[in-house]
Amino acid sequence: MLEEIILTAAGFAAGLLSGTVGFGGGMILLPAMTSFYGIEVAVPMSTVSQLLSNIFRSCAGFRSIRWRKVGFFLILALPLTVLGAYGFVTVPKVLMTRILCVLLIVFALLEMTDRFRLPGSRWTMLIGGGISGGINGLLSLSGPISSAVFLTLGLSPVAYIASEAAAATVMHIVQLAAYGGFNLLSARIMTEGAYMGLAMVAGNWIAMKYIKTIKRKIYRRIVALVMTACSIWLFLSV
Repeated sequence: MLEEIILTAAGFAAGLLSGTVGFGGGMILLPAMTSFYGIEVAVPMSTVSQLLSNIFRSCAGFRSIRWRKVGFFLILALPLTVLGAYGFVTVPKVLMTRILCVLLIVFALLEMTDRFRLPGSRWTMLIGGGISGGINGLLSLSGPISSAVFLTLGLSPVAYIASEAAAATVMHIVQLAAYGGFNLLSARIMTEGAYMGLAMVAGNWIAMKYIKTIKRKIYRRIVALVMTACSIWLFLSV
């Protein structure tokens, strides 16, 4: 019973966060799920939860999605998601997670000090999509990278969250298909992942009611702060 309460609360908190800043759900879910199930189960289970969350967010902001940008982002993201899923079977997962966390903290600090900004170009979308896809397949933690890429488009908060969520939805579908091909899915993973996904959707619904009035410059700083906090939390938890 305590396990269900903790995981439901984690799912709701993950939904609030991802619905507000566009990412961070996986960075909350993964440590919580890993503590109960181990990382081999936690990654595919988290993917199921995040799929439902991303479907909700993309539907909530459907009219604001920049479909051409999403399509360009997915050109490399999809094949590298499959490659990353294969890597999940073979590479040391804890080490890769901690390396990713350190890189995200450095990136977030540069973002907050305005010393580094990704250029808003097609190359950013293409290469960023590829990197996001690889990390997504490997650890289901592509959100911070894909969010940084979509932030370069200068979109409103709703358009940014919905567009990034649409791209993530497609990546998660491909990712789950790959995990199934590698025999990493089970009925329990799908069922409990879906349950956590519903808790995330509840958090998403509340969060997305309040993001429309946030100014873009302040919003970017909030995203960077959340990225730093989540990265530290995940680094210490895995």
